[in-house]
Amino acid sequence: MSPLCIFFMIVTAGFHTCRAATVSQFQQQLLSEHNRLRAFHSAGPLRWNPTISKWAQQWAQEIAKRNKLEHRPNNKYGENLYAVFGTTTISAAQVVRSWYQEKKDFTYGRDPGAEFSKVGHFTQLVWKSTKEVGCGAAVNGKNVYVVCNYSPPGNYRGQYARNVSPN
Repeated sequence: MSPLCIFFMIVTAGFHTCRAATVSQFQQQLLSEHNRLRAFHSAGPLRWNPTISKWAQQWAQEIAKRNKLEHRPNNKYGENLYAVFGTTTISAAQVVRSWYQEKKDFTYGRDPGAEFSKVGHFTQLVWKSTKEVGCGAAVNGKNVYVVCNYSPPGNYRGQYARNVSPN
Protein backbone atom coordinates (compact mmCIF):
# COMPACT_ATOMS: atom_id res chain seq x y z
CA MET A 1 0.00 0.00 0.00
CA SER A 2 1.36 3.44 -0.87
CA PRO A 3 2.17 5.99 1.88
CA LEU A 4 -0.47 8.28 0.40
CA CYS A 5 -3.08 5.56 0.69
CA ILE A 6 -2.15 5.09 4.34
CA PHE A 7 -2.50 8.85 4.81
CA PHE A 8 -5.90 8.73 3.10
CA MET A 9 -7.14 5.86 5.27
CA ILE A 10 -6.34 7.78 8.44
CA VAL A 11 -8.47 10.67 7.33
CA THR A 12 -11.40 8.65 6.06
CA ALA A 13 -11.35 5.90 8.70
CA GLY A 14 -13.09 3.10 6.93
CA PHE A 15 -12.66 3.72 3.24
CA HIS A 16 -10.02 1.52 1.66
CA THR A 17 -9.52 3.19 -1.68
CA CYS A 18 -7.10 5.96 -2.50
CA ARG A 19 -8.06 9.12 -4.31
CA ALA A 20 -5.32 11.69 -4.86
CA ALA A 21 -7.68 14.64 -4.39
CA THR A 22 -8.61 13.51 -0.88
CA VAL A 23 -5.00 12.93 0.11
CA SER A 24 -4.12 16.35 -1.18
CA GLN A 25 -7.03 17.81 0.78
CA PHE A 26 -5.72 16.37 4.09
CA GLN A 27 -2.22 17.67 3.36
CA GLN A 28 -3.72 21.07 2.56
CA GLN A 29 -5.60 20.99 5.85
CA LEU A 30 -2.38 20.28 7.75
CA LEU A 31 -0.63 23.12 5.95
CA SER A 32 -3.57 25.51 6.41
CA GLU A 33 -3.79 24.83 10.14
CA HIS A 34 -0.05 25.34 10.55
CA ASN A 35 -0.28 28.64 8.70
CA ARG A 36 -3.44 29.82 10.47
CA LEU A 37 -1.77 29.36 13.86
CA ARG A 38 1.59 30.77 12.73
CA ALA A 39 -0.14 33.99 11.67
CA PHE A 40 -1.09 34.68 15.31
CA HIS A 41 2.65 34.91 16.03
CA SER A 42 3.76 37.00 13.03
CA ALA A 43 5.37 33.93 11.44
CA GLY A 44 5.13 33.71 7.65
CA PRO A 45 3.25 30.91 5.92
CA LEU A 46 4.97 27.58 5.38
CA ARG A 47 5.23 25.88 1.98
CA TRP A 48 4.48 22.16 1.60
CA ASN A 49 7.62 20.25 0.57
CA PRO A 50 7.04 16.80 -1.00
CA THR A 51 10.63 15.69 -0.29
CA ILE A 52 10.27 16.51 3.39
CA SER A 53 6.86 14.82 3.37
CA LYS A 54 8.41 11.62 2.01
CA TRP A 55 11.09 11.79 4.74
CA ALA A 56 8.37 12.22 7.39
CA GLN A 57 6.33 9.38 5.91
CA GLN A 58 9.30 7.01 6.13
CA TRP A 59 9.73 7.76 9.81
CA ALA A 60 5.99 7.54 10.53
CA GLN A 61 5.97 4.05 9.04
CA GLU A 62 9.02 3.05 11.07
CA ILE A 63 7.63 4.20 14.42
CA ALA A 64 4.23 2.66 13.60
CA LYS A 65 5.96 -0.64 12.88
CA ARG A 66 7.78 -0.38 16.24
CA ASN A 67 4.57 0.90 17.88
CA LYS A 68 6.74 3.41 19.72
CA LEU A 69 6.61 7.20 19.56
CA GLU A 70 10.19 8.46 19.29
CA HIS A 71 12.08 11.14 17.41
CA ARG A 72 14.23 10.20 14.44
CA PRO A 73 17.90 10.13 15.50
CA ASN A 74 20.27 12.46 13.65
CA ASN A 75 17.38 14.25 11.95
CA LYS A 76 18.29 16.99 9.50
CA TYR A 77 14.87 18.63 10.00
CA GLY A 78 12.87 19.96 12.90
CA GLU A 79 10.28 17.40 13.98
CA ASN A 80 6.92 17.25 15.70
CA LEU A 81 5.32 13.91 16.54
CA TYR A 82 1.72 13.03 17.28
CA ALA A 83 0.09 9.73 18.18
CA VAL A 84 -3.39 8.63 19.02
CA PHE A 85 -4.18 5.19 20.42
CA GLY A 86 -7.36 3.17 20.10
CA THR A 87 -8.78 4.94 17.05
CA THR A 88 -7.79 5.64 13.47
CA THR A 89 -10.01 8.69 13.16
CA ILE A 90 -8.04 11.93 13.36
CA SER A 91 -8.16 15.36 11.77
CA ALA A 92 -5.41 17.68 10.64
CA ALA A 93 -6.64 20.35 13.04
CA GLN A 94 -6.52 17.89 15.97
CA VAL A 95 -2.89 17.07 15.19
CA VAL A 96 -1.62 20.64 14.80
CA ARG A 97 -3.68 22.03 17.70
CA SER A 98 -2.24 19.41 20.03
CA TRP A 99 1.16 21.02 19.47
CA TYR A 100 -0.18 24.55 19.62
CA GLN A 101 -1.74 24.04 23.06
CA GLU A 102 1.77 24.01 24.54
CA LYS A 103 1.68 27.79 24.08
CA LYS A 104 0.20 28.09 27.58
CA ASP A 105 3.51 26.91 29.10
CA PHE A 106 5.83 29.10 27.01
CA THR A 107 7.39 32.29 28.38
CA TYR A 108 8.03 34.69 25.50
CA GLY A 109 11.37 36.44 25.22
CA ARG A 110 13.52 33.69 26.65
CA ASP A 111 14.76 30.20 25.92
CA PRO A 112 12.67 27.46 27.53
CA GLY A 113 15.65 25.67 29.12
CA ALA A 114 14.43 22.81 31.31
CA GLU A 115 10.84 23.49 30.17
CA PHE A 116 11.62 22.55 26.55
CA SER A 117 9.72 19.25 26.73
CA LYS A 118 6.55 21.21 27.58
CA VAL A 119 6.81 23.72 24.72
CA GLY A 120 9.07 22.39 21.95
CA HIS A 121 6.24 21.34 19.61
CA PHE A 122 4.63 24.77 19.89
CA THR A 123 7.86 26.68 19.33
CA GLN A 124 8.75 24.59 16.25
CA LEU A 125 5.25 25.16 14.87
CA VAL A 126 5.53 28.97 15.06
CA TRP A 127 9.31 29.32 14.54
CA LYS A 128 9.65 32.33 12.22
CA SER A 129 12.72 31.22 10.27
CA THR A 130 11.14 27.87 9.34
CA LYS A 131 9.88 28.05 5.73
CA GLU A 132 8.80 24.51 4.73
CA VAL A 133 6.92 21.56 6.18
CA GLY A 134 6.17 17.99 5.14
CA CYS A 135 4.18 15.41 7.07
CA GLY A 136 3.56 11.68 7.01
CA ALA A 137 1.30 9.32 8.90
CA ALA A 138 0.97 5.59 9.47
CA VAL A 139 -1.34 3.19 11.27
CA ASN A 140 -0.56 0.15 13.39
CA GLY A 141 -3.82 -1.55 14.34
CA LYS A 142 -5.84 1.17 16.04
CA ASN A 143 -2.86 3.45 16.67
CA VAL A 144 -1.98 6.39 14.42
CA TYR A 145 1.43 8.06 14.22
CA VAL A 146 1.94 11.45 12.56
CA VAL A 147 5.31 13.05 11.84
CA CYS A 148 5.80 16.62 10.61
CA ASN A 149 9.27 17.78 9.65
CA TYR A 150 10.37 21.41 9.24
CA SER A 151 13.06 23.20 7.26
CA PRO A 152 15.04 24.95 8.36
CA PRO A 153 14.59 23.46 11.82
CA GLY A 154 13.75 25.61 14.82
CA ASN A 155 14.29 25.44 18.56
CA TYR A 156 17.84 26.78 18.64
CA ARG A 157 19.20 28.00 21.94
CA GLY A 158 19.62 31.78 21.94
CA GLN A 159 17.14 32.33 19.06
CA TYR A 160 13.74 32.03 20.75
CA ALA A 161 13.19 35.76 21.34
CA ARG A 162 13.45 36.57 17.64
CA ASN A 163 11.66 33.45 16.34
CA VAL A 164 8.71 33.01 18.72
CA SER A 165 6.52 36.10 19.12
CA PRO A 166 3.42 36.51 21.28
CA ASN A 167 1.66 38.21 18.35
